[in-house]
Amino acid sequence: MKLYNYKIPKQLGGIDSDINWYKDVHKEIWFDHEYSRYGVEVKENNIVVDCGANVGLFSLYALHKGAKHVYSYECSEEIIPSLTYNLKDTNSTIIKGYVGDKHIKIENILNFVNLPFIDFIKIDIEWAEYDLLLNTPNEFLKRINNWVIEFHDFNNNAVKMLQIIEMFSKCGFDCSLEQIHKNSNLMLLYIKKR
Repeated sequence: MKLYNYKIPKQLGGIDSDINWYKDVHKEIWFDHEYSRYGVEVKENNIVVDCGANVGLFSLYALHKGAKHVYSYECSEEIIPSLTYNLKDTNSTIIKGYVGDKHIKIENILNFVNLPFIDFIKIDIEWAEYDLLLNTPNEFLKRINNWVIEFHDFNNNAVKMLQIIEMFSKCGFDCSLEQIHKNSNLMLLYIKKR
């Protein structure tokens, strides 16, 4: 199945098989610029990490904005073929794996990229964001200049979310929190190094 020349999975069940979901996500990224707010955005020659890349809609957006290289992390076996197709012949690297506190951690990502810092990271890892961030040492947080993190089920995780905001603030970052989709239980946190 194709959407705006992207290949998306045919039968995954649930939300991923819904073409309208992909259309909505494409609009959110490319037209509503949900990952480019509050001065937090991908810029030309940035090194970008996309955690929870899915089929690569954000990865392609980052490349379109001039990213030098995008590292796209995705754990779903069913999605990897579409991600591979969509990122073919681009300045990107696909890493198959689950980003989370018990799996691929922020320090693992920094070691893989093998650079002193990363310009931009997007994290949309379906409820694993809380433990990942709360268990990341400050020294690693400080090596990423711009963050956009999607928080799931914030109603039941408000204390953790506030701890994460405080942690970033103490590390020298400015944080902006927005509930973009008013009828959802999702929040986006935009983090920018001062």
